Amino acid sequence: MSGDNAKDSIVLEHVKKSFGKHQVLKDINGNLAEGSTIGILGRNGEGKTTLFKIMLDILCADEGKVNIVGHSPDGSAHIRTIAGYVPERPSFHSFMKVRDVFEFRARLFPQWDHSLMNETARSIDLDLSTRIKGASKGTLAKTAWICATAHRPKVLILDEPTSGLDPIVRDALLSQCVREQSMEGKTIVVASHHLEEWLNLLDEIWVLSGGVIVGRHRLEDLRENAFRITGKLKHQTLPAGLAIVEEFRNGDLVQWLTIDPNTPEQIQSLSILDQMEAQPLPLESTLKLLLLREDINNVR
Repeated sequence: MSGDNAKDSIVLEHVKKSFGKHQVLKDINGNLAEGSTIGILGRNGEGKTTLFKIMLDILCADEGKVNIVGHSPDGSAHIRTIAGYVPERPSFHSFMKVRDVFEFRARLFPQWDHSLMNETARSIDLDLSTRIKGASKGTLAKTAWICATAHRPKVLILDEPTSGLDPIVRDALLSQCVREQSMEGKTIVVASHHLEEWLNLLDEIWVLSGGVIVGRHRLEDLRENAFRITGKLKHQTLPAGLAIVEEFRNGDLVQWLTIDPNTPEQIQSLSILDQMEAQPLPLESTLKLLLLREDINNVR
């Protein structure tokens, strides 16, 4: 996890990217301290993969500044020697076997660690003799993981890295991620539809919506600020301004979900509910509320 005096490993300033008339990234800003881990939360099509490819010097931003461990994209692909990348849809030369893929990568990366490669392959049950042509989605995901980590990068950028993996392999990779983060201080950026798998590793969650980072949330804050409020309504007409993200009603009985630490006290002071109870929400539920809240804000 990040320390108080850690320097920035990743800096994004006013990053913009359009494809034709469609502006995917409107104004991306954010900094990530060395040795910390963030999760990118956003719906499909919000530009997570585009942002990752700009960070990795695969795509060129239209405007803005990107800095990865002191290096900016310049078309040389140097950044990919210090950053490992697991793409959402990994692909490799179909005529190769898995071991051929790794031998090819080892020639491109002088710092390639064969011992780490073999150790990881054993831990996730990856057969190096498997042919890429016809390989399962899980095999391709395992291969991509080793390609991303065996050169011991300072930064890991992970786009749906556990997609297609069975639970045992997924847990093995997450455990490796935890070890490397704690022992080597790697900076990790992960986008996943299952960020709940990463809760033990994340420092922050960034919410990407409408081409901008609309929220940065520390995990400690989310644990303290999200509540499930239940009770019996005294009045059907509610005061405006309550930060309620989701509501469930059954007659006079109501359940409200909120990510605002002041809302339970506000409801209590307004005497809106009888038999009111406020309980902290599990983080898994809070992640869903973050996206739902952005949907509500966009409508407004």
